[in-house]
Amino acid sequence: MSRKSKIRKCAATSLGWPEAIERYEEHLFARGASPRTVDSYGRELRRFAEHAGEGGPADTTLGDLRAYQSGLMTGEATRRGRPLGAGTVARVTATLASFFAFLTGEGLLADDPARRLERPKKARPVGDVLSLAEVKRLLAATGAASPHALRDRAMVEALYGTGLRRAELLALDLGDLRPDEREVVVRHGKGDKGRVVPVGRATWHALTGYLERGRSALVGGRAEVEPAVFVSQRGRRLCAQRLKEVLDELARRAGIARRLTPHTLRRTYATHLLENGADLRQIQLLLGHTSLDTTALYLRLSTAKLRRDLLLRHPRERFE
Repeated sequence: MSRKSKIRKCAATSLGWPEAIERYEEHLFARGASPRTVDSYGRELRRFAEHAGEGGPADTTLGDLRAYQSGLMTGEATRRGRPLGAGTVARVTATLASFFAFLTGEGLLADDPARRLERPKKARPVGDVLSLAEVKRLLAATGAASPHALRDRAMVEALYGTGLRRAELLALDLGDLRPDEREVVVRHGKGDKGRVVPVGRATWHALTGYLERGRSALVGGRAEVEPAVFVSQRGRRLCAQRLKEVLDELARRAGIARRLTPHTLRRTYATHLLENGADLRQIQLLLGHTSLDTTALYLRLSTAKLRRDLLLRHPRERFE
């Protein structure tokens, strides 16, 4: 063993929890962390040290860390005996991983016990999906045929009828509409990937009605210089904040108590397509998802359900 390794091992063995945590806090301050952040990290580390008992960081093993994770999720390692959620445990795990990586990087530990420590995955929240009745009420809430009402109805129709993301809707230019094919071209989707989305008859009718009778009144003298499909009262491209305000107001008028966002309408679009017999692969392409797994997760479909449905639909299952 080299002299440097002996020195490291000696330092690691003699380093206790208080000194190790203090050094880590100094490191965080030096990196510009706020006092609140440092206090939060230090508090989590002291709780782990209290749970670990005698010894110091050098005595901690991967098994100890995994057992602590399990104890947090079951409540056995929490002060009140209540289980912590996956998100909270993931945050604690990140703190421990950062702490041990720092000690190892500084030569205060010979090996990092948290190097292979897995972080619990947060459960994705289930997004709201509107019922068909709620969608109808939302469309009706756009009101009379004023320029703003025509625009608002066209936006809701477009979000529900094409599944576009918020940024994709707001980025639409007049040249992205294909009247002959009744399609919308998304030139810069997520990951800068483009796609073409077919538009239903009702959605296209709302779009053309807005373009013919609403947009021209809003853009006024800017008609030749503003390419955006959806514009504000001043005739400029509509911003995300104004879209949020429009949806909030429409939801209030429609009696929808839940939070309504463009993503709500996008998920509703995909869910209603699936419920009415659309193929999952087709929905994947329409949404612009790279992977079919993403679409399945997005629609909250279990792998077991997908497998069962696909097998039941296969013609071989009906031969006998």
